[in-house]
Amino acid sequence: FWTDITLPMMDEVRRKLRGLIQFIERKARPPIYTDLPDVPLLVTEPDVPIYQSGFSAAQYKKKVEQLILDNADHIAIAKVMRNQPLTPTDLESLEGMLFDPATVGTREQFEEVYGKAVGLPRFIRELVGLERAAAKEAFSKYVASSGFTADQIRFVETIIDFLTQNGVMDPGLLFEPPFNDRHPDGVGGMFGDKDAGEIISIVRSFNESVGVRFGVA
Repeated sequence: FWTDITLPMMDEVRRKLRGLIQFIERKARPPIYTDLPDVPLLVTEPDVPIYQSGFSAAQYKKKVEQLILDNADHIAIAKVMRNQPLTPTDLESLEGMLFDPATVGTREQFEEVYGKAVGLPRFIRELVGLERAAAKEAFSKYVASSGFTADQIRFVETIIDFLTQNGVMDPGLLFEPPFNDRHPDGVGGMFGDKDAGEIISIVRSFNESVGVRFGVA
């Protein structure tokens, strides 16, 4: 019976026996003693990493980036967005705003979070982007002239969209999607060598104005 018993069979036995339990004779049972040896455990000190208290990289990034976005009308930040050169005074003003230990944090904390190679102009440009008017002005020849096709104009407008959003651009992207959707050779196929070279030079000029250099396209 017990070899192939199932849960329903076990439940049936339970229901039949529960009314008989009351008739079991009660009698004292001798105590049962157990002798379990104590095995000492080796106690080791856990290796708990020690973190610097009082500084959160995530909170610091949030504070710095919000500060820049809230001060988009600051003269130095506005110049970066408009692709205008910064003077030494502009840079000092930016550093004074971002490297104030009392309100934001130190230069060392900025470099710890963003890296030493990231300059303030590049950091701001990539965060806030580029003013569309500045990008359109640089490419005005290609968006205002009747000498270019609708596809060529749309190609340049896509570059302007990218720069407006990201601030800088690797010229190598001009040969990749979505820039090669209308021609497999990207900017080289959409334009002749002269215009393609000029477009790449304009893109590089936006990068170099904030100290960014990508690989040769």
